[in-house]
Amino acid sequence: MLIDDRGVVMPLEQAVTKIDYKPWIPPRQILKYAVIPPLGDLDTPDHRGIAIEYQNGNQSFLLSEWPKQNFTLLFLHGEDITLTPCKIAHYKADGAAWTTKSKLAMTLQPDGNVSPKQIDAEAQRLIASGACR
Repeated sequence: MLIDDRGVVMPLEQAVTKIDYKPWIPPRQILKYAVIPPLGDLDTPDHRGIAIEYQNGNQSFLLSEWPKQNFTLLFLHGEDITLTPCKIAHYKADGAAWTTKSKLAMTLQPDGNVSPKQIDAEAQRLIASGACR
């Protein structure tokens, strides 16, 4: 699984004790949780992220979340996506990113091969389900 290379896999109940925010959990079949290193800054609970590998249909996805710190996220034509929450940008062909109204940075990528359109559709489903709160 993709998540095994991203961080320390553990049950959700344990993972939430390693971070200082309430993660958003997708309404899908969850396969694994992991605590992941921060995007930048010190490896402390207020900077660490959480990764969630889940199944939607026959495809697995990895949703990663971090608390927004004092950084910019430049993906879409050099535009800082932290200024426009809920706007999807691509950091690679099959990887989407957005920020939330509650100041989380999120990325979504497949565990396997999917088209950029499938990633966009899944990201839109997540946002519609609450991943932009």
